[in-house]
Amino acid sequence: TYFCLKSSLRLFFLVVFLDPDKAHGVLVRTRRYNSGWFEELQMGDLKRECLEEKCSYEEAREVFEHTETTVGLFSLFDCTPDNMSRVLGQNNKVVLLVLETLTVPDTCLLENGGCDHYCDEGWRGLNCSCADGYSLDVDGRSCVAKGGGGFNGRGSQTCTSIRYDRFKIQMFLCSLEVLLVYKGKGFCGGVIYKPTWILTASHCLDDYEAQHLTVVAGEHDTEVTEGTEQFIQVAEIIMHQNYVKLTADNDIALLRLASPIVYTKYAVPACLPTRLLADLDLWAVSLHTVSGWGRRGENGPTSHILRRLQVPRIRSQQCVQDSGVVLTENMFCAGYIEGRQDSCKGDSGGPLVTKYKQTVFLLGIVSWGKGCARPGNYGIYTRVSNYLEWIHNRTATPSQPTNNTEASLHNLTT
Repeated sequence: TYFCLKSSLRLFFLVVFLDPDKAHGVLVRTRRYNSGWFEELQMGDLKRECLEEKCSYEEAREVFEHTETTVGLFSLFDCTPDNMSRVLGQNNKVVLLVLETLTVPDTCLLENGGCDHYCDEGWRGLNCSCADGYSLDVDGRSCVAKGGGGFNGRGSQTCTSIRYDRFKIQMFLCSLEVLLVYKGKGFCGGVIYKPTWILTASHCLDDYEAQHLTVVAGEHDTEVTEGTEQFIQVAEIIMHQNYVKLTADNDIALLRLASPIVYTKYAVPACLPTRLLADLDLWAVSLHTVSGWGRRGENGPTSHILRRLQVPRIRSQQCVQDSGVVLTENMFCAGYIEGRQDSCKGDSGGPLVTKYKQTVFLLGIVSWGKGCARPGNYGIYTRVSNYLEWIHNRTATPSQPTNNTEASLHNLTT
């Protein structure tokens, strides 16, 4: 057993060689590496993977599932020095490092630098900033809604808990989601990004024309006119230029609206995380929220009420092993192996969001899956943090029409 060390810090420690049984008895923290039940089924967690288990590049990679982020954080630690590895192998002893002093510096790679939203390390040190609609508090790290509340207080606008296919959600609490309507019929969800921009899934838009497509913000019950709805014509469909219909890779799209959405407490924009925040902190949250007007079961009717459910994220390696699916780095899995809860047909294009320090961030977009809530299968989502630059560039400059002519999408949830 041994502890991870911060390589850039000056540490004072004593190396003690003990027999394995004695060494484990000294430690207060319970030993969990290669012990206990179903460790591989647990969510990736930096504390467990690096502090409570054998710390290696492989363990860290399980947490982030992205090479760039793993390399960046793993370079901060010196967990398995070559000389330590040789000692362990030759003498069959356990190295116990007794730390006497340890000061952890400010870094965005640990606990998001203490920032509520965005963390950046400049030449002057660590800087925190906030998403649109929020301002930095006097402590330099907390983010507060502008105006003291109202629709900008979207951090608290998360749906109440329900069981799948049983209960309605509380009205208007999933206000960042919109309904896509084609020739008068709802078919997919979307997410408000800016007043004139909607994020959704590319596979929702196959062979659709913008002039027949409408976005409904502030929608809740599609069978009742509630007076909160905003019907806005779509001016342009922008599917990702590398979207592949056959595999659903790069399954993300933007809709440019002909007129802006008026923000109210029933229609608010989603916060997008930085890549660092998504990879290091949001993935560690145990449950994420997905919502939509999709079918209530694989062969059930489409819901006229906006519903939500909470799902855990599943490691990609485990998802592939359980379901036999082919994933790219632009996808992730969430759901339950027993199949009791899942997104379904009609939910596609809608959000999977994560609450972090009282703010809800958009982590995924409903993409595809094998049926709905089938045992042994999960829902597959587009990894939004992989497209931050694409989203920014496409919404900051005049759009150009795109032409997607790949083969038809097979066996994917619409």
